[in-house]
Order: sequence, then structure tokens, then C-alpha cells
Amino acid sequence: MNGADWQDYSRWKLAQHLQTDPELGETKAHQHFLLAWQRQHRLETAIVAAAQARGLQPTDQAREYTRQQLTDELQELALTAQQVEAVICHQTLLREQLDWVSQQAPRPDEEEVARCYHQHQAAFIRPEQRFSRHLLITAETHQPGSDRQIKLLARRLRSGRDKFADLAQRYSHCPTALEGGLMGWVGRGILFPQLETVLFQLEAGELSAVTATELGWHLLLCEQIRLPQPLPAEQALQQVRQQLQTQRQQYYQRQWLQQLLASH
Repeated sequence: MNGADWQDYSRWKLAQHLQTDPELGETKAHQHFLLAWQRQHRLETAIVAAAQARGLQPTDQAREYTRQQLTDELQELALTAQQVEAVICHQTLLREQLDWVSQQAPRPDEEEVARCYHQHQAAFIRPEQRFSRHLLITAETHQPGSDRQIKLLARRLRSGRDKFADLAQRYSHCPTALEGGLMGWVGRGILFPQLETVLFQLEAGELSAVTATELGWHLLLCEQIRLPQPLPAEQALQQVRQQLQTQRQQYYQRQWLQQLLASH
């Protein structure tokens, strides 16, 4: 692989990260970019060399994953087919080598996991959730008739909540219509802000008023409320285990990169 073939992409990616133009001439921003690029080039070259030294050969599947991840970015650059393949090979080697380094980090022992859990037990709370159904009538131009339809459906539902699944399946434009409007357990941060506000003001078994968003008109049914409660211990311990492992992997990778730079 020609070393120059992957550099245009790496320089462009660094410039995007630093929010600067690498062709800006003699400015402080340009000087900062040049220093950053010298370090980045040295680091990427060293990482690839380390990968090759241990005989890493990216599989076709790994290359294809990289290709899919970079498709949009590579379309912005006027690269030849040869350069594109070089970038894909280079970036795959970088990713797989760094993943391999991370996997060398020692796993936290169970005593450490338990100690961390007990020190931060209050943080492992399952937030309030609502078991909900949704009915949507879309109206891209808010045509007359669509609002009348949602109001008619609302009147029918107020006379019997048990009709919600059937009416959602028949009339809703939301993908949940296939499941009778079922959204299941919904926490905060999932829905449009307007819908979230409405849903979390409902009592169990209560139907919302008609709510408008840019998508159209909505009806929400809150079937059950699950109040905040501690996570089951095993679930919380698994989260702690994963968080500690991620922290160790990140630390281990940073240390490896620092040692790599120091030796090149």
C-alpha cells in the first residue's frame, strides 16, 4: 500500500475534527494544523506498522464494514479507486489494531465490581416508564378532513379505551399500527418533546387529548405506569462490570498509544 494514498483522507478527517482548512496558508490555525498532522501521521503510521508486525490481515468482511462506515465521507473527496481502496485498508488496520489493544486490558475482578456497585448504588435506578399505545394521522399539508378524522377517533376512544388497538391497526399511519399502536414501556428521551410531555402527564388508563406535531395528529394511551425503582442487582452489576471494562480498555489504549509515539 502506497503511504501517500491514504493521507488525503486522514488530513481531511483531521481538518474536520479541528474545524480548519488545511490550505489556509501562514496562519496560527494552519500552523496548529501542521503540528497536529505531523503527530497524526506519525501515530497512524506506527499503528499500522504494529498491526502488520503481528501479521494482521483484514478480512473481506472487515473491509466491507469500513467501506460502509466511510461511504458518505469518501464521496466528498475526489479520490481515485486505488486511493479509496488504500484508505479502506488503512482505516481497517487502524480500527482492528486498536480494538485488539483494547481487548488486552485486564478484566475487573468481581470484588472490584461489587465494591463499585455498593459505592454508587443510588445511581442504578430504572427511571419512570409508561406502557403506551400510539395512534397517528399524518397530514403533510394539514388538509381539511385529517383533523376531523383524529377528533372522531378520539371521541370513539373516549367511549371505550379497549377499541384503541383495533382503531390504531385500521387507521394509524405509525409503524406501530401493525401491533395495534403498541409502543410498550417508554421512558423519557424517546418521543418528540410534545408527546413526551403529554404522555408523562397521563394517569394509568387515561387517553390523551389530540396532540399536533410536525408529523400530524397524535393520540396516546397510557395503560400502565412503572415508577422509578432500583435495577435488579444482577443487571446493575452487569452495567458496572461493563463500565469498568470500558474504562480499563480506554486507559489501556491511551497508554499503548503514548508508548508507541514515544518509541517512534
